[in-house]
Amino acid sequence: MHLGLGWTAVLEAKEKGALLRLENAQQGPVHVEIVLTAAGPVIRAAAAALEITAATDVVARCNRFSIEARERFSVQAAEISLHAQAGSVVIEANDDVALRGEQILLNCDRDDEIPGWVPQGPELTLPPSAQQGDVELLLDAVKKIES
Repeated sequence: MHLGLGWTAVLEAKEKGALLRLENAQQGPVHVEIVLTAAGPVIRAAAAALEITAATDVVARCNRFSIEARERFSVQAAEISLHAQAGSVVIEANDDVALRGEQILLNCDRDDEIPGWVPQGPELTLPPSAQQGDVELLLDAVKKIES
């Protein structure tokens, strides 16, 4: 069936489903296949790229959700939340793992703001030469705090 602008559509019956193939001689094929399996129908799509745009929500409900990116995986949002209701969250990397943020909270909630009327202790700074763990300098700093 000719669709215009050089596109044609072919619907092929397969042994366990159907294959809808959209083709354009200049742009290559787009395949949408519905395969009937013992576990239920499986829908496969193949194209140069896949984009989904929704005015409100995109929701996927399933037992397992996998993404296999050959080069890069990126998520951008105003806010991102990962929640495991049972079990663990595991992050593994072959190289470094970098966490960047205003505060990195590990196993705790954000502290309440300290009111301005609460007296602040002296700000202690260490010279760069002491940032490697000079025990004597650390003991001197603790004595200053305690006095």
